Amino acid sequence: MKKNNLILFFIIITNSAIGQSAPPHLKYFGYALVDALWDDPHDIAATTNYIAEVDSFSNIAQLGVYNYTDTIISRTNLMNIHCVKPFLSIQSVCYYEVDTLASSGHHFKLYPNFKARWNSFKSTNLSILHSSKIAAFYVADEPVWNGISFSELDTVCQMIKSDFPNIPLMFVEAYPVLNSLSVPTSVDWVGFDRYEIFDPTTSTLFLNNLNTLKSKLSTASQKIFLVIDDQWLPFYGAAGFTPDTIRYIVQNYYNLAASDTSIIGLIGYLWAGGLDDPGQLGVRDMPQSVINKNVEIGRMIKANNSPCKTTGLNENICSKINFLIFPNPATETLKISFRNNQKQQLEIYNFVGQLIKEVSIINSETINISDLQKGVYFIRLKDSPSQTLKFIKQN
Repeated sequence: MKKNNLILFFIIITNSAIGQSAPPHLKYFGYALVDALWDDPHDIAATTNYIAEVDSFSNIAQLGVYNYTDTIISRTNLMNIHCVKPFLSIQSVCYYEVDTLASSGHHFKLYPNFKARWNSFKSTNLSILHSSKIAAFYVADEPVWNGISFSELDTVCQMIKSDFPNIPLMFVEAYPVLNSLSVPTSVDWVGFDRYEIFDPTTSTLFLNNLNTLKSKLSTASQKIFLVIDDQWLPFYGAAGFTPDTIRYIVQNYYNLAASDTSIIGLIGYLWAGGLDDPGQLGVRDMPQSVINKNVEIGRMIKANNSPCKTTGLNENICSKINFLIFPNPATETLKISFRNNQKQQLEIYNFVGQLIKEVSIINSETINISDLQKGVYFIRLKDSPSQTLKFIKQN
């Protein structure tokens, strides 16, 4: 999903999403750089996990894996609590950079001991490696662009699919090398990125790329992801496009995806800015109009496919809950009301999944939350984790 430079903007302005709901073939919406150990330089907070910012309008999000020894259980569970499933970027488990001879300038090859590395990662994280918790394994980023041979891509995909046949495998390829692409039959989802195209629905270049990608699919069941140019870079400004303009690009990508049943989802590149350029703005850094457009489209797509239905972890909007909390947001106290008079044990977690406090109440009581810092929290029944509500502590 890395950016490739070619300025080709086409000015066709559209203002609203097609209809009031997303077509049923669109099942996934989310972002790169949600939990990838990256701290957006455009804010003052030291944060590398943004799931609490995108959970209401995403059902997938990138979770970065950087070593085969990484333990990602708590990070995955946190996304699930937010009714989002991660697509796990696991390239570093099996591949390493060897030189600069690939088209991208970053040439990757398969570790000689890739099976042992994979088995170690699998063993460490086995408790969350199933389809109720994971959206997909993101096997490699732009494999042809980064010099990964078909044999080395296919070998890893077959190995992972053998271990986890029910978890989709995916990768995204860069547009300049689509003619050289071969797609392993074990792959479920294939995407591509071509940035600096204002309206992909009218761009001959973009549509030709999409048709090339379709011709490279190796099974009838394989589906396509579009990577939205959901960012702003300084040279966009030099071309005459303000950050506010990005809302129209997002709309145009949605229009294309809504009209093409081979497309299963959209990934915004990217949520947190500053990765490719110090002046790069992610969605969270842009005007409210851009954020609103992402929220509008994301909520429509999430309504088609909420992970709350499969993870067993529920938010206020996802299922019927046996207790209520109010006010929300809250400042000093939180009123909790149950439907029976039994004593209940409750746990409060912060937005990174750490247990903050436990309380015991009978029926309806008010608890003091003045000691909590400002932010997003989850309160749940201790003996029934699926009974989970989110609240916001103000001031």
